[in-house]
Amino acid sequence: KLIRSSYKIFLASPLKPTIINFQIMTHAQNFNSKEEEEVYHTIILIGKSWTKNNLDTLEKYIAKEYLHTDVRGQLLNRSSFLKYVMERKQNSIVNPDIEFDDIKITIHGDFAFVTGINIFSGAAYPDKSDNSNAKRQLRFTQVLKKQNEIWQRTLFQATYINNE
Repeated sequence: KLIRSSYKIFLASPLKPTIINFQIMTHAQNFNSKEEEEVYHTIILIGKSWTKNNLDTLEKYIAKEYLHTDVRGQLLNRSSFLKYVMERKQNSIVNPDIEFDDIKITIHGDFAFVTGINIFSGAAYPDKSDNSNAKRQLRFTQVLKKQNEIWQRTLFQATYINNE
């Protein structure tokens, strides 16, 4: 069953306080703990921030030791990932939607292990000219660590599913 969730996030910044409003389509989730629910909302926030190239949010929720293996097999650290997002923003590359499916969350202490599927349209990379509305799916694995009372993504790996 798909549900539409609305979120309002306030980002406190000394230069420019910002309120972000967004909606996202997800499948109904059952949580076994408050931590699972926090992790779930964090991965949704990070995913949606990627679609809109929201660097302020990503800088807050992407850990300093971040490693990201993208669908092309490229390994990015935090700095190169944020640079990639900045290039998307400079080239006006946004993804109009993102959906999450088949989410599984396992918590071990201050670490969360998350697997699932993202469905999105539009170009993913600044060097890709196809900005079509064709849906793409990828299966992901994420590791988040609770630091300073917030969950931060420390690891991400994605593989396309049945994409041409």
